[in-house]
Amino acid sequence: MMNSAAPAKACKPAPLKRLGTCSRKREQVAFPVAVVRMMGLDTVAGLLGKGRLADKLCITVRALNFKISGDRGASDANLTDAAAALASRSEGLVAHAHKLREAIQ
Repeated sequence: MMNSAAPAKACKPAPLKRLGTCSRKREQVAFPVAVVRMMGLDTVAGLLGKGRLADKLCITVRALNFKISGDRGASDANLTDAAAALASRSEGLVAHAHKLREAIQ
């Protein structure tokens, strides 16, 4: 005879509200996977370098590759951080261009 670990009286759990995700754990929340997001991250990675972009996003290069390939989605915060990194890089490039123009005169 086999004893069961299940309780003798099973109760039905209350239905959960669906918030658009299957899990409440942050690691398992699915972010949107869209070609625009994937290509945007890929373009920024090409301009900044994957290592620098991954550092700005506080993720590994491997995780960045998953986001670019579409295996993982990119959150709004990822895109905002990538845009901020690109903007700061562009300010440095513009400042350097001004220095080069001043050297000519």
